[in-house]
Amino acid sequence: MSKKEKIDNQKLKKEINDKHINFYNKTLSILEFVLEEFSKELTRADIEFLEMPKNSIATMDFLISSIGKIQKGQRLALGLDDEKPENIEPVINIVEGLSEDKI
Repeated sequence: MSKKEKIDNQKLKKEINDKHINFYNKTLSILEFVLEEFSKELTRADIEFLEMPKNSIATMDFLISSIGKIQKGQRLALGLDDEKPENIEPVINIVEGLSEDKI
């Protein structure tokens, strides 16, 4: 590979990485908004935490999981983590009352 090709390749990688970082930032902003609105809904509700509807708990789990995935993606895009992402089968949370066969 020539020096020019190496430089072009580095520029391309940087452009792609910048796009990924911007995408992660936009997605995180959206999730931040959703989490704030969801939090307002929960605090307005007149329920005890242990009596919280299961769909609210599932929503919180989804939001927290999404934020974790975005943070991991950002760290990889910024080169903060040395490890490569692994192909790990996703964990499916089963919500009571739903059939696992229908998911």
